[in-house]
Amino acid sequence: MTLDEMDKKIEFILEMQAQFETNVGKLATNLARSEANIDNLRVSVADLRLSVANLAGVVRESVKLSDDRFTRLDDRLSKLAEAQEAADERAARLDEKMIELAGAQKATEERLNALINVMEQHITGPDHAARP
Repeated sequence: MTLDEMDKKIEFILEMQAQFETNVGKLATNLARSEANIDNLRVSVADLRLSVANLAGVVRESVKLSDDRFTRLDDRLSKLAEAQEAADERAARLDEKMIELAGAQKATEERLNALINVMEQHITGPDHAARP
């Protein structure tokens, strides 16, 4: 190998070494950025865990409030159903009393008509005929 060829090979090796060092520097920079990003992600994950824990507490409280409200609503609906049943029973008794009252009114009307007929016969009867 000639001196010129040897110089070219040495120059090539030095260029490769320089490029390798540049690439290693870029990798080191990228690694540092990646480590910073990982640290930021760790902080974000910790914040997210805290937020999720807080949200879970809020959801639990909301569910408890909803359960309490549904329980109260169920109680009120039960009371309303009982009141409706009582009102239905009163309405049924009132219907029965109205039927009884209608029957009594019919009997009274018949007796009153009979009395009117007796009175009309008494007033217009043979003893009370108009005299000429």
